[in-house]
This record gives sequence, C-alpha cells and structure tokens, in this order.
Amino acid sequence: MSSRAVVVSLVVALAVCVPSASGDGTRVVRLGAVQDVSLPFWCEWGYDWDERCYRDDGARLPIGGDDDKLWRAALRFSTSTIPPGSAVARAVLTIHHDAWCLGPRKTVRMCEPRAYEIAAHPITSSDWFRERELDFGPLLASSELDTADRPGVLSFDLTDLIAEWVDGSRRNSGVLLKLSDDHEDFGVSGPSLPSSTFAQPAMRPQLEITYLSASG
Repeated sequence: MSSRAVVVSLVVALAVCVPSASGDGTRVVRLGAVQDVSLPFWCEWGYDWDERCYRDDGARLPIGGDDDKLWRAALRFSTSTIPPGSAVARAVLTIHHDAWCLGPRKTVRMCEPRAYEIAAHPITSSDWFRERELDFGPLLASSELDTADRPGVLSFDLTDLIAEWVDGSRRNSGVLLKLSDDHEDFGVSGPSLPSSTFAQPAMRPQLEITYLSASG
C-alpha cells in the first residue's frame, strides 16, 4: 500500500467512531468530518480572483464577512457505517466556538462581545469546486452565539437531512454553514471555528446520529 493510501485510510478511520448500542435498540454513532473547507462568496471577479478568493482548508473554518468577500463553510460527513434500511431518529451537528473570530483580511483575533446567528443549509452542488460558488438549499437549522467573546457550542438539528442521506432519497453533498441573512454582510466579521484538522481533537466538528437498524 502506498504512503498516500495509508494516510487516507487513517483519516477515514479517525473520522468514524464505532456505534454504541442503548437499551431501546437504537445505536449512536459519532462522526468526524471527512472534508471541510471555507469558501469565498460575493467575491468580485478579476484577474487576481484566484489570489483574493482562495479556498481555506486549514485548521479553522471562518464564517462571516471579510473586507471584500463572505466566508461560508462546507462540511461533509460519511454515513457509510450506518446499515442500509436503518431509520434515523436524531442527528445533531456540534461545532465548538473558542472565542476566536474572523478579522480584517482574514486575520484571526479574539471576538468582540456581540451575537452571531449561524445557519445550516443542505449543499446541492455535487462538486464543491466546479463553480466559483456552490449551490445550496433552504434553511435547515440555526444556532446562535449570544456573545462571541466567550467560548460556546453550536448545535444544529439535521435529523431530516441525514435521514434522507441514509435512505438514499437525497444525495449526500454536505452541509453549508453561513451567518444568517440578517447578520451576514461585508466587514461584519464572524466566528473562526475549529475545523477537522484543528490541533485539539475534542474541538473538531462532530455529527452524532441516533438510529435504529433494520434488524433492530
């Protein structure tokens, strides 16, 4: 096996946790993101587009308004460990906020004491990078930071979406996180959240799915 194949296998192994069973027959699996990246939106076209409007797949997922663009985060989770025919009872995406925010020209700084509402939408583009801006569907769920200058946890109930991924009625193209429409604009900043490669594993995004298998 090549070194690249070994690395990929390790990443997948780290992103998938073994399901745990409960007394009522349901099982719970906790999944790490297999892919996440922050993408620029509303970024004016020009000869230097690729330089100014780059994609960020680093240790943080900036979400909010920069000087000349909006940052939105895309996350993908694999549900392949859930047996076919399973019924999803609940699915919650959890993302930690450690009080760091997007600063001018995408610097990272301590957040100001203000509220942010983050919205979750289903991604409808099969390829995140084919177009300069991917497509996404209507609002699924939202979560609010009452004051961004303190650490907190963002939780999104994605039960309906994940159920459709599992039963095959919707293609799994991932989830988009953005500031809510009334919070999002150029220069308004936003949280810079730990990504799937953040140094502290406990701070990384996690999707917890509770399901009942067909055999159960």
